[in-house]
Amino acid sequence: MNNFKKLTDLELLDLTSQAAKNEKAATLVLLTHLEEVDKRRAYAADAYSSLFDYVVRGLGYAEGQAAERVSAMRLMREVPEVKTHIEKGALTLTSAALIQRYLRAEKSVADRPNQDSKPQIKKSDLIAQCLGQSKRNVEKILFSHASEPTRVATQERTRQVSGSLTEVKILIDEETLSLLKRAKELSQTQTTAELLKETLKIFIKQREKQMGKVASVPAQPDVQPKQSNDPYSRYIPMQMKQAIFTRSGGQCEYVASGTNARCPSKAHLQIDHTIPLAVGGKTELKNLRHLCPAHNQKAAQMAGVFNQRWLMKTR
Repeated sequence: MNNFKKLTDLELLDLTSQAAKNEKAATLVLLTHLEEVDKRRAYAADAYSSLFDYVVRGLGYAEGQAAERVSAMRLMREVPEVKTHIEKGALTLTSAALIQRYLRAEKSVADRPNQDSKPQIKKSDLIAQCLGQSKRNVEKILFSHASEPTRVATQERTRQVSGSLTEVKILIDEETLSLLKRAKELSQTQTTAELLKETLKIFIKQREKQMGKVASVPAQPDVQPKQSNDPYSRYIPMQMKQAIFTRSGGQCEYVASGTNARCPSKAHLQIDHTIPLAVGGKTELKNLRHLCPAHNQKAAQMAGVFNQRWLMKTR
């Protein structure tokens, strides 16, 4: 790289072309690795709640870049010839991600009961139409095939505009727009941002209450929560759920053994028995924990192995 001045223009172009080929090859290697990580859910062995979380926090990609790579990998898994198209440069990561988003949106429409969706084009034919096209042309192609073009038009986007302000861009349907207008009429003075903040506070308070958090009751670590009448029952009393929430802070309690890092996920938390009921675990506070779906599933896999070993020992 320090000897660029010694290169002729043609030599420089050749080296640049080779660098581009190397980049495409490296991208394919990454996508292949991500496919295997996703297949095994290997990210759950560490403190990552999803493949996307792993690509962002573990590999250091920006969220947009991570989403692009994860989507492209999933399209490559569904349509193997995509790998060749990316390798040859006929299909970019951005185009592959757009196609995968379109396919996911169409599946969502088709899965609705009594939904009349447009006849679906074959995946291979759709991809063929997008080969060698610019991002704008790929979007036009996808719009022309979409049952609901607005679902393909854009993803939710955020953009930092100052140290304390973030711009959020979303698409809403007529019903949501009508609800927003009515809410502003009732509030009289609140802006859309203020209404959103107030609504989110109410929503979070309700959901956290369902999970066991009671904001009006101070935490009392020394007071033992009421136990289930049957310690081998799956029923978990509300007081015990509150104690679990107080301890976890509404965050997944999985801690990676290698790095001692804790999973940061606070989404869709589930209560898990550390020692499964099937092998004598009890429904008591010290045997219950909050886990995100990925780590709950990982725990279930480990519990299956544990159960097999336990059964072999008891025979």
